[in-house]
Amino acid sequence: MTTTTPLSGHRSRWLFCICFLVVGAAAVALVWGSQALLFADTNDFQRVVGHLYLTPMGNGIHWALPDRPFRTPGNPELASHMFTFAGWVQRFMPGNMFDLSRTALAAKLLLLAYAAVLAWACAAALQRGALGWSAMALAWLAVFFMAHNIGMAQSFYAEYACLIALPLLLLGLLASRRAVRMVGLGLGALVCGLAKVQYFYVPLLALLCVWAGARWQRMLPDKGLLKLLLAVQVLCLVPLLIGKNASLNAYHGVYLGSYMVLTPGQLDGLGVPAERRDCIGVDAWGNALSGPGGTQVLHTDRDCYPVTPKLGKGDVLRPYLHYPLTLWRLARFALPSHFTVQYFHVFPGNFYLHRHDGGAQPVTDLLLRMSAQRDRIVTPLAPLFLLAALALFAASRSRQAGRLRPLAVGSLLLALLVVSQVIIVMLGEGVRDMSKHLWAAQLALDMLVLLVAVQGLGWLGLWWRRKAARAAEATATTA
Repeated sequence: MTTTTPLSGHRSRWLFCICFLVVGAAAVALVWGSQALLFADTNDFQRVVGHLYLTPMGNGIHWALPDRPFRTPGNPELASHMFTFAGWVQRFMPGNMFDLSRTALAAKLLLLAYAAVLAWACAAALQRGALGWSAMALAWLAVFFMAHNIGMAQSFYAEYACLIALPLLLLGLLASRRAVRMVGLGLGALVCGLAKVQYFYVPLLALLCVWAGARWQRMLPDKGLLKLLLAVQVLCLVPLLIGKNASLNAYHGVYLGSYMVLTPGQLDGLGVPAERRDCIGVDAWGNALSGPGGTQVLHTDRDCYPVTPKLGKGDVLRPYLHYPLTLWRLARFALPSHFTVQYFHVFPGNFYLHRHDGGAQPVTDLLLRMSAQRDRIVTPLAPLFLLAALALFAASRSRQAGRLRPLAVGSLLLALLVVSQVIIVMLGEGVRDMSKHLWAAQLALDMLVLLVAVQGLGWLGLWWRRKAARAAEATATTA
């Protein structure tokens, strides 16, 4: 006896294949078009890869490898070790050079995989099949490949590690299988927490969100996962304790941070000597920052940092403890100018994101336009998305939330990351280079916008199904 496959089964397989081909074609176009985008060096590459003795070859992408061995990284940030490994691998490749497009391609392939898995989780939460998955995959690809995000892949900045780890962290939160959750959350939190000192607390943030989500949604917390995240957090404290730039960061956090918004009377209350007040707004390289958000920059010969007494974390926190509104005043002063994806280095107009020849130019143009539209539409609405994330997490206590619950916890994590990064950046270095220091916050905001939209669709679907069920009951009763 022979069996035949129903026509609907054939159609579903064909539909999945077509959707997969569409997403695959879009992925190839995005990888190709994004090859023309990179984040330019502002003398910070030396801090991350100075131990590799690389020599620029003119275009910012190709760097000549030295004949001598690499040094051990003096920087505790994980990105330095990642690029060291990449440098050793590229010694065995043609050209005797470090080609940034290769490390960028590695990051992009990971992002493609993340987009596919995250799309599967979102489609499952919405109870949608192949079409739902393809729509979600294209949405996640759009998030990751907007110019202001994907440009970081082609750089030596420490944020490169965060680019490949933050989506993994979210993937771990959304996963249903415990093994995937352990690997995604554990590895994602570890790489994020070690990527750069300003992200040291990410494992603790993930731990709190996992615990709060379980308690709020009336489920048992996974004690093994919580212990893993706690152990990762302890490990991520090491770079914070041995970092070499603490004094420099503290100087900027004070003289280009809290002091810029304090009144003369408040400075008197803190005992700031009159001769040191001339250094307020002057960075360690003699650039005097003034005007809205410190965006009016004038290079001077002032040599403030070496003659200022060494500052520590207590000096950074002291103004905020004495005058609690200082943080709010600094945010109002700085964020209108610096909370943008048009990242600039100290001088407005000195943008990080550069474009060079090559790639698929129409796709590159599209990615740049997407970033411009994102800044015009999403950036001003950031507070609303943060509030929406909190409201959706509160709503996830309802049993009707069902498959939307993991997405609510993921939204909570991303929202808290955005807010905490703004605070830490203001404390850490004030307004100096603030827009670029908020890069991870902007990536988290992009991911948050999509998660909020998916949950909105999910709740709308629940409402529609309940309305249809009541209508059907009413019809049956009338009949």
